[in-house]
Amino acid sequence: YSLENWGGATFDVALRFLHECPWERLEDMRKLIPNIPFQMLLRGANAVGYTNYPDNVVHKFCDLSVQVGMDVFRVFDSLNYLPNLFLGMDAAGKAGGVVEAAISYTGDVSDPNKKKYDLKYYVNLADELVKNGTHVLCIKDMAGLLKPASAKLLITALRDKHPDVPIHVHTHDTSGAGVASMLACAEAGADVVDVAVDSMSGMTSQPSMGAVVASLQGSELDTNLKLSDVSSYSAYWEQARQLYGPFECTTTMKSGNADVYMNEIPGGQYTNLQFQAYSLGLGEFFEDVK
Repeated sequence: YSLENWGGATFDVALRFLHECPWERLEDMRKLIPNIPFQMLLRGANAVGYTNYPDNVVHKFCDLSVQVGMDVFRVFDSLNYLPNLFLGMDAAGKAGGVVEAAISYTGDVSDPNKKKYDLKYYVNLADELVKNGTHVLCIKDMAGLLKPASAKLLITALRDKHPDVPIHVHTHDTSGAGVASMLACAEAGADVVDVAVDSMSGMTSQPSMGAVVASLQGSELDTNLKLSDVSSYSAYWEQARQLYGPFECTTTMKSGNADVYMNEIPGGQYTNLQFQAYSLGLGEFFEDVK
């Protein structure tokens, strides 16, 4: 479906830490990968920054992004605030991009005791995004809280309500249940689920590509990808990853942790917070920090 390679924190990291031009990086990737749609994360009215910007800035940013090679814009707002989402959707759409409006997922729709973010809340949000013209509907499970049972409930409800709108699900594998949840989404009617190549998957990354491919082989949902090709691709990144070993979060985080269902820390924040705690000599107190 797409290769997510831009937007979100990657823009900030390129400028502030790597001292590289994010626009040149995108141009270089487009030259090397001409045949696969590129996808980015757009923070609605915040674009790729940490504050809200004037509307014309967001529109111009999207215009330039499409010119440089971006195709799919996953637009989200951390609070699911519709006016911010609508601005990003409008900017991406008018620039000529594919609009993938995202609903940030939290809570547990399978738990009747959690009433604030229940199934009705998400279905109503989806209705508004579809009404506003999104091309693709995304569930953005940024903390990896979407359990298999909840995934089945949520995706089934969305598919029944909007049978003609493509559904894309994004998650993190913090708890270790990511593959099971993505399989449940696929079986319930999701069109796309996010994965990471095996050697870069798991924990606060995405579920394993190879595991999903292998699990669906021979079924009606067979991806038709060769597991041998996935493994070859993974082997390359396994070697490349060694170059960055000293900077990895695995120096402090050795495995997934199901306590994310209690503390609900997003994947991107979890490793950052843990690394900072250890850097300050507070590693033994990380349970209290969480």
